[in-house]
Amino acid sequence: MNEKRRSFEKRALAQFAAATLSCALVASAALFHIHVRTRVTEEGYRLSRLSAEHQRLSREHERLEVQVAQLESPQRLSELSRARLKMGPPAGDRVVVLADRTARPATLLAAQ
Repeated sequence: MNEKRRSFEKRALAQFAAATLSCALVASAALFHIHVRTRVTEEGYRLSRLSAEHQRLSREHERLEVQVAQLESPQRLSELSRARLKMGPPAGDRVVVLADRTARPATLLAAQ
């Protein structure tokens, strides 16, 4: 009878070990699943924040490009040069015409 009892105890111990191992594996899988889902959610929030920041920076970039185009416009530069620097077209007597450098000296003498 003692032998039957030992055999029964060994089977019970093996079943208990198998059940414990199974529970540990299921718990580990559940914890891993929870960890992965948490990371996916965190990365989703991070992606959402980065997307919003990208949109904000794109709008800011477009606004700055428009501002640069306005600041560099020839009309604005002409107005600033006249208003702040008192610049304007030169008077007729202030214009000096230089000879064309590609012309030969003989051609220049003949033209004079």
